[in-house]
Amino acid sequence: MDDTAARPKSLKFKEPVIDVAFSPTTNLVASSLITGHVFVHKYDVGSNQRQVRGKPHKKSCRSLCFSGDGSLLYTASKDRSWQAMDVETGAETTRIDAAHEKPLNLIKYVNEQIVATGDEAGCVKLWDVRQKKQAFSYSEHVDYVSDMVFHAPKRHLLATSGDGCLSVYDVRKAKPFQVSANQDDELLSVAVIRGGSKVVVGETDGVMGIFSYGQFGDVTDRFPGHPQSIDSICKLTEDLCVTGSSDGLLRIVQFFPHKLIGVAGDHQALPVEKVVLSHDQQWLASCSHDHTVHFWDIGYIYADEDEDDEASEAAEQKDTNESKEDDELDAQAVAIRISRDVDSDDEEDESEVDIDGCSDAGELRTSEETHPEETHPEETQTDVAQPDKPSLDAGADSEEVDIEDNSESESDNGWGSWGGSSDDEAKAAKPKKKRRKGEELADKRKARVELARPTQSHKRKTERKAFFAGL
Repeated sequence: MDDTAARPKSLKFKEPVIDVAFSPTTNLVASSLITGHVFVHKYDVGSNQRQVRGKPHKKSCRSLCFSGDGSLLYTASKDRSWQAMDVETGAETTRIDAAHEKPLNLIKYVNEQIVATGDEAGCVKLWDVRQKKQAFSYSEHVDYVSDMVFHAPKRHLLATSGDGCLSVYDVRKAKPFQVSANQDDELLSVAVIRGGSKVVVGETDGVMGIFSYGQFGDVTDRFPGHPQSIDSICKLTEDLCVTGSSDGLLRIVQFFPHKLIGVAGDHQALPVEKVVLSHDQQWLASCSHDHTVHFWDIGYIYADEDEDDEASEAAEQKDTNESKEDDELDAQAVAIRISRDVDSDDEEDESEVDIDGCSDAGELRTSEETHPEETHPEETQTDVAQPDKPSLDAGADSEEVDIEDNSESESDNGWGSWGGSSDDEAKAAKPKKKRRKGEELADKRKARVELARPTQSHKRKTERKAFFAGL
């Protein structure tokens, strides 16, 4: 709480103020007095201007509220009447006398067709504004109606009572939706929080009871901490509320986890009758027994909320950007792998080019195995000749060898040796030439494999070097 902060000046009256309400659309605040007078002021940081002054009721005006568009002001009185007045002119537009059998305690705007009222005996009534007559009447409570709140998503009207019960009404039906068990203490105030999942009530012993929405049989949680009764609850956010207590303090309370955040205002030990929030969420207004309506700056709560939202959005944006960068990197890595695979496929395609008329090593081996003797048919004839039956063919072969190598012919006198003839030497020479050609093909095949798998070859070489280096 900052007492030095600029804020509208307090509104001072000659009589005690019972209720206060903000317009939902403009900078107007309405106040009701114990004398039955009603005032409407235009508030500002610089100065306040009175717009309407009137006395619509003979007895004390106990409750008031604005319509949804801010054009009408509804008031309820101890004289058992309620009325609607034009905010701009102050003229009365609707009036219902003897609306209840007992004095009215409360009036609540529901929607453009319905307003709700509650009296000292616990009776709750819904009124059709267009037809200006009663729609439904409920008598579930046996003590005064202390507070009401309308939950629009469910079309439920929730009411607290001095008998210790919370009642829930569907405004479209004549019977109550649900009534809670007695909480063994007076319920003085109510608010719907946590996106409609929780309902919090203020009790006379300073405890805040918490109901789970839809399970109104009994409270599911309790939050003690206030030294005296909680007479008013004003919702700030889904997790924050301001409470007005009999000790005069306006406390900012957080739910889930439950804790006290700070103090928004102080009425110097005088009981707080009502606390409300302005339409722009900048000011709180509260009234007490000091004949004054005070304004309190509460905008910093929402500024902090905005900063948290901005920080959260920035963090989300950062995470999104990082995710996009990761996706781009993944895409680049995939592209690189695909490029390497394509290059490898190209190398394999190049390695399939014919070597000496063969498309690959398999075809080469097949060709060699299919025609192993195609190039030297005379070797077979030599191999099948019998050593003990010399023939003219053998001599002819010897003569041909003598022409190629005279030194060998002189050593065997032209006859040759069956174990070491010139035919045998020719036979031994030709396979050597064939083996040399096979070795060349094997080298080519090895080189082709090395080109097709350079990474594995390099890995094997590296491992081999590392192995020998460690010896």
